[in-house]
Amino acid sequence: MASSIPGPGTPSPPPAPRGRRARLPATGRVGLGILAVLALVAAIGPSLTLDPYAQDLARALEGPSRGHWLGTDQLGRDTLARLVAGSRLSLLIGVGATLFGLVLGGSAGVVSGYAGGRLDGAFTRIVDMLLTFPGVLIALMVVAVAGTGVTNVLLAVGLRAVPVFGRVARASTLVARERDSVTAARALGASPARILVRHIAPTLINSIVVLAALQVATAILVGATLSFLGVGVPPETPEWGAMLNTGRRYMLQHGQLIVYPGVAIMLTILGINLFGDGLRLALDPRRTRGVLLEL
Repeated sequence: MASSIPGPGTPSPPPAPRGRRARLPATGRVGLGILAVLALVAAIGPSLTLDPYAQDLARALEGPSRGHWLGTDQLGRDTLARLVAGSRLSLLIGVGATLFGLVLGGSAGVVSGYAGGRLDGAFTRIVDMLLTFPGVLIALMVVAVAGTGVTNVLLAVGLRAVPVFGRVARASTLVARERDSVTAARALGASPARILVRHIAPTLINSIVVLAALQVATAILVGATLSFLGVGVPPETPEWGAMLNTGRRYMLQHGQLIVYPGVAIMLTILGINLFGDGLRLALDPRRTRGVLLEL
């Protein structure tokens, strides 16, 4: 009988295949590049530009020049400086409102999905009712009660995202709580809090991260819409939606006043959507399981 023990000349067996790395698609990398430039502009841009609040009525509505690369607005304020300063405010509203919706809605959705019963039924009805209202309408109702201002806009846009995160978190929790690891942990006497933190929360990361990336774009758009309607930030604040609102009065003679902030909003949302869609493809469990994202 031939020995099953490999001899000195026997080639060693091939190594076990290692997990594949999930590569971000080309469109996702383009979106990431746009976001990187936007973050750089928001971080260091205001220190390199003029004062966005400084007025010079003698140079109002001027075109591009050496002193004002993108011209000035109706009050003689530098358009480029206001665009750069507006990037900070737009990112603050987008990221802050998304985090607010994620923490509040995601936590409620996880608890509801794991607890089940009447609590889950009541949570589902409330979420379904809130999702029947357009997001802008919810934000308008909150602003009408709380008033205008950056903080109130962030709160209004964040509340709009609560039912979205709640529904996704609940659906993912319903699937995760039926896994064998959760059943085993429950049988071993693990507390509900430990099960939620150690066994259920990690399974929600992929879907929540992708949803959060896409919700940032929606939050920026809703925040700009509120400012454009005149119920968001104060008109003098350098915010893209507010710049569109003040520039529309001069759009026929000085179209650049609405073109520049409109392009800024478009590029930002395009970059976020490309990056979010790339994340969705890279983290799709049908394509990759337990892989590490590679840019």
